[in-house]
Amino acid sequence: HAAISVCLETLLHNLKVLGDKPTHGSELFNRVSSKCLTAIYILQTSLDFDKGAVIADNLFKLYEYVKYQVITNSKSEDDSDIDQAISIVSEIYSSWSAIK
Repeated sequence: HAAISVCLETLLHNLKVLGDKPTHGSELFNRVSSKCLTAIYILQTSLDFDKGAVIADNLFKLYEYVKYQVITNSKSEDDSDIDQAISIVSEIYSSWSAIK
């Protein structure tokens, strides 16, 4: 539980950094984008499709959307959907934090 919390926190933090519009192609931009994609990979691979098929499937799709936004953002300077990705991850993080 704690590892997923840290991963979600890391993802949320780095999405917010991307939302602050670092210069595309800069070292900071590349590092933050890479951290986002790594966090998403960890979150997706931690899903248990056997025990929570519907929830796991929905979370996987949400993480795919967030991943798409990070990749799209890295290819162009249009970051309009990063705010939506931040909102999604914030909601997931809040829900996850409520589980103890």
